[in-house]
Amino acid sequence: MNYEQRLEKVTDYIGEHIDDNISLDELSRVSCFSKFHFHRLFTAFTGLSLKQYIRWLRLKRAAHQLIVDKDQSILTIAMNAGFESHEAFSRAFKKTCGLSPSQFREGLSWSFWERSPYSLPKQGKHDMNVDIKEISRIRLAMIEHRGEPQLVGESVNKLISWAKAQPLELKPKAGETFAIAYDDPKTTPACEFRFDLGIIVSENLKLDGEITEKYLPAGRYAITMHKGSRNNIGETIYPLCRDWLPNAHEELGDFPCVFCYHNFDHEVAETELLTECRFLLK
Repeated sequence: MNYEQRLEKVTDYIGEHIDDNISLDELSRVSCFSKFHFHRLFTAFTGLSLKQYIRWLRLKRAAHQLIVDKDQSILTIAMNAGFESHEAFSRAFKKTCGLSPSQFREGLSWSFWERSPYSLPKQGKHDMNVDIKEISRIRLAMIEHRGEPQLVGESVNKLISWAKAQPLELKPKAGETFAIAYDDPKTTPACEFRFDLGIIVSENLKLDGEITEKYLPAGRYAITMHKGSRNNIGETIYPLCRDWLPNAHEELGDFPCVFCYHNFDHEVAETELLTECRFLLK
């Protein structure tokens, strides 16, 4: 089954369970994607986060209800669509189609809702340079950042302070400093964002407190280099997931995306930042 067929299975499943609290495990099972990569792959193919897509489906159903059942109040339709108030529903509805629910009910302008909220991107020729390398297991001293993406710098400072306080002072080095990127900050609510930062350490170094031991598993990795601002790293990650993987007939393994930093913000201009993106393969 190709990636487009998997996506169709997922969207069908979501449509059948639109009012349910669908779990990530369910969607991973349906799509046969690792739960670590489901959101990223879904967004790579649709341009929407899962939450945005579900909201669109509910709004489209509400648009039908506004036309078909004119005796039903807008508040009732809003509640059925998962909104807590008439105002929140009206804002979301107007933002989506340009009309308030009452204007839409009066005007019966259905053309907007005939379009899909996304279109599968056409795969063409890409200049992305991806290598597949066999990499040994790597032990890391890591700090787990949870919450607001803008505060990742505070976690970085904690890791650096810990490293400097070691008997043999450690220092984040190019090619030996990593991050495990569980979530995309552009599609994940800040309160749910997860991002681990770490440096390579020897097996005999004792770790405690906020610094925990984690390993990058051994295996085959798809590796490509992102150059420039790390705020735009999705411009490298999404084409790899959406275009390179299907064309290479490869499958992602059961581990999140890994970043390996080859230089740092205090060393070079933002345009010269080099970040290696690694994906474990099956």
